[in-house]
Amino acid sequence: MKGETNCWNWQGWKYISWVITVILLIAEGLAFFKVWELKMLPMKYFLPLLAVTLIINIGIIIMMFPRAERAEKSAGKWGRVIAYILSLLLIVGSLFGGSVVAKLDETFDVITRKPAVSAHVGVYVLANDSANAIEDTAMYTFAMTDSYDADNGQSALLDIQNHLGSEISVQKFDTVFAMVDALYAGDIQAMILNVAYTDVFDDVEHYHDFSERTKLIYQYEVTAKVTESTEMPTAPTEPAKVEKRPPFIVYLSGSDTRSKVLATSRSDVNILAVVHPENKQILLVNTPRDYFIPNPAGGGALDKLTHCGIYGIDCSVEALSDLYGYPIDYNAQINFTGFETLIDAVGGVNIISDVDDGVYLRQGDNHMDGKLALKFARDRFKYFDGDHARGRHQMQVIKAVVEKMSTGAIVLNYSDILDSLQGMFITDMPSDLIAGLIKDQLSTMTKWTVLTYAVAGAGGSEIPYSMPGLYAYVMYPNEGMVAYASELIGRVLDGDILTQEDISAG
Repeated sequence: MKGETNCWNWQGWKYISWVITVILLIAEGLAFFKVWELKMLPMKYFLPLLAVTLIINIGIIIMMFPRAERAEKSAGKWGRVIAYILSLLLIVGSLFGGSVVAKLDETFDVITRKPAVSAHVGVYVLANDSANAIEDTAMYTFAMTDSYDADNGQSALLDIQNHLGSEISVQKFDTVFAMVDALYAGDIQAMILNVAYTDVFDDVEHYHDFSERTKLIYQYEVTAKVTESTEMPTAPTEPAKVEKRPPFIVYLSGSDTRSKVLATSRSDVNILAVVHPENKQILLVNTPRDYFIPNPAGGGALDKLTHCGIYGIDCSVEALSDLYGYPIDYNAQINFTGFETLIDAVGGVNIISDVDDGVYLRQGDNHMDGKLALKFARDRFKYFDGDHARGRHQMQVIKAVVEKMSTGAIVLNYSDILDSLQGMFITDMPSDLIAGLIKDQLSTMTKWTVLTYAVAGAGGSEIPYSMPGLYAYVMYPNEGMVAYASELIGRVLDGDILTQEDISAG
């Protein structure tokens, strides 16, 4: 009878051991498959991790399935207990690791997914108007212009008429500013205008209070269709191995918008990041937002650089490519409000300042959290050189983040970093390229060298293409500095290792 009881007890433990073993192998298999599929962990880490896991599994299985004569002895029972504990830890670890990889994959999908760029066309009335919704404007006369964003304006007009169920009275004007004047004078009661264009009013004294004198009562979103590939999908393959990863240029565009949906807007941050992966060097070139350069959307008519963003990020890319004479490979749109979260996620950044503002910034080394770093990157009014100072500070913050993440902070704070990236960063860089760069960094943990150069110019007053009939502050490019920036860009792309002395020479 005793033998039968022992036999039954052994068979019970055996079934439990089999169940735990199957769960363990499935959890580990899925985790390793996800890591392999992401192609981000270097083989020098992946293979040893796989080998160690296999060795531990063999030991666990031996302890869970001892020989029959040892199964019910004290050593056998304690061996099974230890095996179950180790199995539980490995299962939890595998599930956690799989969730990390899944989150990485999700983040890559969000930031590298080709977005549908949208334009928001609004209906504006005077702030004291009784109308608070589009339904209140059926008897109004609407102002429109064909001199800017005519197609989107026409789409919005059709939407408004469909919404109201009848045609509306429309009066056409030659310029946006003529529309605003007519609204202020009471000649028309509402105006249809791309919301992004209202930022231009900030640069014009007579219209800078537009947001206070008017209110937005209706908004129509015009979304550009994403061109999908007509090629048949193929199974994912291992990227071709190359001896060297080629250098590239990324246009970093930034604004204060909080929207995660790309919308046409002015770009207040215009930085070219020239990246040489093999030399671990990044050159950041800042171009002031008021640079008076040809606007591709206007057929080469001179305009402020920041206005190019109103016509889409491709317009800004083309304008800067023409300015410096190098094709720009990729672009990335940065939400600098979300950048605050990223800085907190990496544990703050260290900024060396050459001024003491008596408030939050002291001369020398400053450790900043996200809130202070964002304020530092946006502030320009307390500095004598205004936008030039803001451009320098933005590059300092970007440099500090790159340096912090290259020291391993990206591994220690992966979750918060990934969350912040989904809120502030969208790029057309291929996911394979980003994964490859991360894989290289994890493999070498080499610190990147980040150098910064900012072009400047002289201020003046001109009529920009996007502000017909009105004079506005512009900055005439310093041709010598632009030429030197082009030289620096070329040297980085050619593999030269720049020094601070090279930067200062310009």
